[in-house]
Amino acid sequence: MTKDSQISSCDRCPRLVAFGNVLLDISVELHDNKILKEFDLKEDDQREIPADKLARLGAVAVETCGKPKYNPGGSALNTCRILRALGEKNVMFCGAIGVDENGEVLTQILKDSSLATCIQTLPEHSTGTCICLISGDKRSLNANIGASLHFKKEFVMSRWCQSKIGSCNSAAHTDSDEEIRIFYVEGYFVPEKFAICKYIYEKYCKGTPNLFVTNLNASYILQNFTKEMQHLVEQADLVFGNLTEFISLAEIYECPTVDDLARCLIRKYLKINREKILVATDGSRSVRFYHGNGSAFYAESYQVPIIPKKAVIDTTGAGDSFVAGFLYKYMNGECPTLLDCVRYGSKVAAKVIRQVGCNLPSSLPTSPVSGLVTPVDEVESKLA
Repeated sequence: MTKDSQISSCDRCPRLVAFGNVLLDISVELHDNKILKEFDLKEDDQREIPADKLARLGAVAVETCGKPKYNPGGSALNTCRILRALGEKNVMFCGAIGVDENGEVLTQILKDSSLATCIQTLPEHSTGTCICLISGDKRSLNANIGASLHFKKEFVMSRWCQSKIGSCNSAAHTDSDEEIRIFYVEGYFVPEKFAICKYIYEKYCKGTPNLFVTNLNASYILQNFTKEMQHLVEQADLVFGNLTEFISLAEIYECPTVDDLARCLIRKYLKINREKILVATDGSRSVRFYHGNGSAFYAESYQVPIIPKKAVIDTTGAGDSFVAGFLYKYMNGECPTLLDCVRYGSKVAAKVIRQVGCNLPSSLPTSPVSGLVTPVDEVESKLA
């Protein structure tokens, strides 16, 4: 973001529009690794599995470990929910659910959170589900995305959806050049929906001041949808991911290190008065972030404050909440540096991993009915 531009404050359009899978997270705390071994799962991994296997896994986990906890899930949806909890009202999530009990549960939770949504309902498909197996600070995420896999481009192009997204700074509406909007597409959204990803970029970001943001999300997405992810990463103004995912991406580009990968991607980025940003988290270790344009390249790091292991309850939403904190600071701070955004993202993630699911403590302030964003300094005092 340049000094003379700012994130849009237009009340007709969401400041941030996110696209992703909608899941009902079913979280279970494991007593040992027997279930992981039985289903050939890893304790710190994420994968998509068939619906019948997921149902068996859920039944065994509940029978063995007791009552689960239910939370809305999905990477971009988690980020939107945390943004909303931090006080950012003007954010909207787009996705798909089935017409079933899980869909009803998610719909009610989202209504209660006051998050603006643009949801397609698909009666012929079940709502996506994720079984989260928690082992201390490790988590095994096993999902079947159900209806989300069948989210339609025609729905995004519909007059109703277009009216909710708004037209400020789209390719056909560039009156307010100095105000920008953020369009966020999670990596998990790519399978079967790459045409939607391209449409979002071309309609709302290409040739406009708007920011196109993506998240690598998982190494298997990079490996199975390589060309599609390369396209997103190269078009994106801002790329999030963890170090493992960036290492996988570096291998795809045949770069020996993540630093070399960052140089490669930034060298190709030649937009005027804007930098490309890449942010690589690494659990409790340093966050590495890179920025620049063309031959201008900068690499920085931030050591995440140590959190006692016994204080960590569930790391399932750590990455998504980090993104929310980063974007919240980016959208609402007074000319924040990238270090400010990284530090704030880390603070938010540190609060979330002390809860089950991707949730903030209930003591944090939310937006008043008037819709005004809670001042950043007020939220920061609660995060301290």
